[in-house]
Amino acid sequence: MKILYFGSDAFGVPSLEELKKKYHLIGVVTAPDRPAGRGMKFSSTPVKIWAEENKVPVYQPEDISDKRFIETLKTLSPEFIVLISYGKILPETIINIPSCCSVNVHPSLLPEYRGAAPMEWALINGEKETGITVITIKDRVDTGDIIKQKKIQIEDTDDIFSLKKRLSEIAPFLLIEGLEDIKKGIRPHPQEGRPTYARKLKKEDGLIHWEKSATEINNLIRGVKEWPGAYTYLDGKYIKIYGAIPVPGGKNKLAGEILDVDKTSIYVACGEGMLKVSDVQMEGKKRMTAGEFLRGYPLKPGKIFSEKR
Repeated sequence: MKILYFGSDAFGVPSLEELKKKYHLIGVVTAPDRPAGRGMKFSSTPVKIWAEENKVPVYQPEDISDKRFIETLKTLSPEFIVLISYGKILPETIINIPSCCSVNVHPSLLPEYRGAAPMEWALINGEKETGITVITIKDRVDTGDIIKQKKIQIEDTDDIFSLKKRLSEIAPFLLIEGLEDIKKGIRPHPQEGRPTYARKLKKEDGLIHWEKSATEINNLIRGVKEWPGAYTYLDGKYIKIYGAIPVPGGKNKLAGEILDVDKTSIYVACGEGMLKVSDVQMEGKKRMTAGEFLRGYPLKPGKIFSEKR
């Protein structure tokens, strides 16, 4: 079976591994190299790095609607296109190229959390379950018919990194099952239920609003840990919070007020409950434990974390 893969994010690499083992992976289409990091050196996507290591042809179009690029894809005669975290919407001229169909692996229980950041928003919203859905690709994003779907529990200890890892490990096997079902003639079924949406995160989505409950703030920290990070301001300085747990306390206190510190933690009042902060990064500094931070930046109760400089 000839497979053409579209993707850029590392989330899809385990699926690439399985596709290469099972089928003929005829090429990968991924985002062009971009300048990244402090030195602004050109950086390749994880998918390109994997493909080059595995001697799979790589295509990096700036414009996926380019006629010459589309003609090149047609000459490959794929039976399936598989799309996972590519970052662009495929035009119908590409969706219709495969002799069987084009499929997408989406990390949510569709029709819930259609869009660019389903795992992040599931965590931010405090969901208790999510999953993987394999769908056919239609011209409207994440609206295709369901080929396969699998549910998993979101643990209280999950953050975006652990959840992404777990889902990326489930995805390959669900994808293979889905492709085999299509080959057998098993028909996908339409999505049912009210859709919800998971828009792309913005930098300001990471701002901590201390009037929210400790649980809600902790959910935000878990969901935006990869990007943009949950952040606040202390003495006019930008500070990210990477690790925290909700604990009882903080009743009738000012939201954002530092109530206590010890050798390992900073205790902050929230709209409901208290946040025990364990892992931070001050503006211009490396990420560190709260204990390390406190040794260089002694804090006393009464200081306020705020939403503005």
